[in-house]
Amino acid sequence: MFRRLDVKNPWRSLAPGFWPPDVPLGKGTVIYGHNGSGKSTLAELLLDLSQNSAAAEVVWEPSNGKKQAVRPGASCPSPDMAVFTRKWVQANLNQFLAGENADAIVTLGEEAIGAKEEEERLEGENERLRGAAEKAEGTKTKADTKVTALARAVQDRLVTELQRFDHNHYTKNRYSVGKVSELLRAPRSDFPDLAAHTDALVRLGEDAPSAVAAVAVAPALADELSPLEELLGRTPTSVILTELEADPAAQSWVERGQALHIERNQCLFCEGAIGEQRRQQLARHFDESWLQIRSESQQLLDTVARHRTVLTAWPASLPAPEALASDLRAAYGQAVQVTKSEVQARLKQLEQIEISLGEKIKDPASTPPAPDVSGLTTPLPITLLMEAVAEHNEQVQRQDELRAERLEVVFNHIVGSESRNFRDREKEAVIAEDDLDAATKAAKLAERALERLKQASFTEKKMADQLTADLARVYGKHHLTIEVTDDGKSYSCRRGDEPATNLSEGERTTLSLLYFLRNLEDQQTRGAEPTDRIVVIDDPSSSLDRESLFATHQWLVSTLQKFGQYIVLTHDFNLLRLFISSHRSKWNDSASQIGKQNADELHFPRVSFLELFAATVDGERTSKLGQLPSLLRNNTTEYGYLFLMVMKGIEQPDDHERLFLLPNAARRVLEVFASYKAPHRPNFLQQLEWLVKEQPSEPHRDVFDFCNRFSHGEGPETVEVLDARTVQGDIRRCMQFLRSVDDDHFNKMCEAVKIDPAVLE
Repeated sequence: MFRRLDVKNPWRSLAPGFWPPDVPLGKGTVIYGHNGSGKSTLAELLLDLSQNSAAAEVVWEPSNGKKQAVRPGASCPSPDMAVFTRKWVQANLNQFLAGENADAIVTLGEEAIGAKEEEERLEGENERLRGAAEKAEGTKTKADTKVTALARAVQDRLVTELQRFDHNHYTKNRYSVGKVSELLRAPRSDFPDLAAHTDALVRLGEDAPSAVAAVAVAPALADELSPLEELLGRTPTSVILTELEADPAAQSWVERGQALHIERNQCLFCEGAIGEQRRQQLARHFDESWLQIRSESQQLLDTVARHRTVLTAWPASLPAPEALASDLRAAYGQAVQVTKSEVQARLKQLEQIEISLGEKIKDPASTPPAPDVSGLTTPLPITLLMEAVAEHNEQVQRQDELRAERLEVVFNHIVGSESRNFRDREKEAVIAEDDLDAATKAAKLAERALERLKQASFTEKKMADQLTADLARVYGKHHLTIEVTDDGKSYSCRRGDEPATNLSEGERTTLSLLYFLRNLEDQQTRGAEPTDRIVVIDDPSSSLDRESLFATHQWLVSTLQKFGQYIVLTHDFNLLRLFISSHRSKWNDSASQIGKQNADELHFPRVSFLELFAATVDGERTSKLGQLPSLLRNNTTEYGYLFLMVMKGIEQPDDHERLFLLPNAARRVLEVFASYKAPHRPNFLQQLEWLVKEQPSEPHRDVFDFCNRFSHGEGPETVEVLDARTVQGDIRRCMQFLRSVDDDHFNKMCEAVKIDPAVLE
């Protein structure tokens, strides 16, 4: 349903914000507004919206609160809104409301002229649009087939590649086409590549690996080889005597002297005797040094030989590359080759050391050169070997976990590699579906247009009889009847046995309104349900007499309650009073709920009475919508309401909100007053002129001039821009004139509407 409307930019007398957010329409709404208030402007704006050709850019707010912008020329958000205005009557019932010399006939809309040709054109258009819809449906079917085919292909691949590794999990039942489609629909940018997918499949196809022995630590000779160079350079004669340990020069002299005194018994230098005891002492010293060098060399040679034996056998303890996991074999095998080469190099160095030590053992006095031992002082490079074996054994322990990871790699590659392709195909399917929706909607709209055309030319006796009965109900007599014309294309209105020419304004209004609502009922069998309809009626009481007004009101109440929402705009105070009376109970219940802050009732009440009035904003005339003032609810006559409004305008000169209402209101007050005081005159101006002339010197001639200038007659809603001070002065003069003519009546009216008569002072 429809809650409120606003304009984006000024349009005629409507400006942005003219309709406050806290002033909602209700399920049933009556909007009261004087001529010049903008009532017809609002009605015509709604009419253009209902005809899918918005006259201005508006913001439409339905009862659910979701606002929607409608651009000029666009369609109404509610396709089931129907609006009754003079403009609608002129467009649809022009010939029905014919002039003085023509039969009053209904052609049921301008579209009915040449209806058959238009019907044929629309049928051709329908055929074309149905063909377009069928083509769009074929395109959508193909797009959907491609989407499903891709999903099935991925499903087959998942089952084919993975079911042999987990027969119970990877089944078509678990991974249905719908499930696979959901997986493909999720964007994937980091899925495993083809190489990772292939490697995972290879690893999954291998036998389960077994644990291998850890890599043994290779032997090393860093500490044992440290004395090698010193030992090879040591000789027996270089061994220092204990007593000469502190005198190297003497030690050297003794070593040379021993050779010179081998055959002598007396020292060549000191001529001292060289006894046997001294000779034995020197010989024993040098013999012990010889043996010590040989012994130490032999011990070191034995150590080197043992190490060489162990080092020679060590490579055989390494696990074979074939025993390791396939992803480790290449790196491990290369590391084994590097390590074995390193072992061979070290064995060669050990051989050189053995040769040097053999020479030393054979001749302790010799000093063979020390071989290169740099490769033997550092451990063998076996870190990579140890890591590879450790990684292999860890994989053995994590076999189930790694198997699950590899299954996931294969799964994610299959799904991820087709994800973008699937989503592209789904986009194509969505576009095709949108095209199908658009084509289907276009075909439906064309069908509806054809249906409207058929309805526009649809006539039958049942409708004619119904309209005749409605006229009798409103007027209380059967003076007007509706009949189907001989050609069956329209209705005619007859007065007795003659064509009903010269219809009065009231008859035209009543007949137009009856047809409008009955035509909506006739459309209900082919279009919207009654509860979906929004019905707007502007000025249903124009030129009706009191009896017809009452009957029209009763007929409207009983008819409008069938629709989902109805909005009645009127300038007729008497009709307003009738609606207030007939809706009093619902209005009181609604007001009670609003007083209790019921959210639903505050947002969209059951009954709403509003007022549309002219106001000034920045010196410009504009229309404003608000709640119906309490004084309008409580005054039982229009005269009392207008009297109070004019007096309040005088009492509150700074309140210019209703400035543009006051001149017409004052004139209307004087019309009622003059008709009572001067009933012998035929019209208001003559009555007013007679009252003015009755006063000596005619002190209120300006009031007569004022009433001549401002009229509330029918026509376009334009009011001369007024200065606030001028308006205040004119309406004050009008009320002073009324008081001067009948002071007693003036005072009693002030008492009735509860306002101080002293405001005129």
